[in-house]
Amino acid sequence: MNVAPTRPLDGTGAPFPASGTTPDAPVRGRGAALIRDVILGGQDGLVNVLGLVLGMAVATGSPRVVITAGLAALLAESIAMAGVAYTATGAERQLGATMRRTLDEQRTAHARAREAARLRRLAEAGLPTDLVAVVEDEVKVEAAVWRDHLEVMRTALAPVRETRPVRAAAVVGISTALGSSVPLLPFILLPFSLAPVAALTAAALVLALAGIERARTTGGRIGRAALEMVLIGLVSAFAGYLIGQLLGAPVA
Repeated sequence: MNVAPTRPLDGTGAPFPASGTTPDAPVRGRGAALIRDVILGGQDGLVNVLGLVLGMAVATGSPRVVITAGLAALLAESIAMAGVAYTATGAERQLGATMRRTLDEQRTAHARAREAARLRRLAEAGLPTDLVAVVEDEVKVEAAVWRDHLEVMRTALAPVRETRPVRAAAVVGISTALGSSVPLLPFILLPFSLAPVAALTAAALVLALAGIERARTTGGRIGRAALEMVLIGLVSAFAGYLIGQLLGAPVA
């Protein structure tokens, strides 16, 4: 007896992809995780050092003090952020593994119970053996398709970081160092009188580009994402400048 296989339909009436044909979701998840790590480290380092160097520049008027403080902050921030990324990623991976193991155990137990009940009802109805086998195979195929689809939806709605802790720590640490160097380099390369404006301009440009890339990767409006990132940097810069004005005194 031949029975044409079917596939469950989504809300539009189109069939879901067959089991194992969801290649885009893991790729998008890894790309989003990488962008998240880069922005986490880069934004933190850039914003913190920007506020620090501007505040120190106003408070001391000494290029040596500003550069020393900026380099110290760059190194400390990079190590601290790498450590945070390592521990947080490890904890998230462990949680994800525990959740998947628990769900798999529950799913297996429920599937066995439903399978036994279904075969018992078919046998009691006196259906032919070949029809019972066809129905059994069809149900297994449909269940596998739905399982894959639900897994994709779960990953999209509540992604669990799959990055290795060491890799995440390296990405965040390097991103923090690079972000921290953006507002610091003008004080190293340019005259002290031009460095604050150059640092603020460079920081705003990098933050805007990071916001644009974030919007392109994770979705959302590009202009809004860029503006949000720039405003965060400006608030930090203003805070550092204000502290420098209130508490600092130029070095003689």
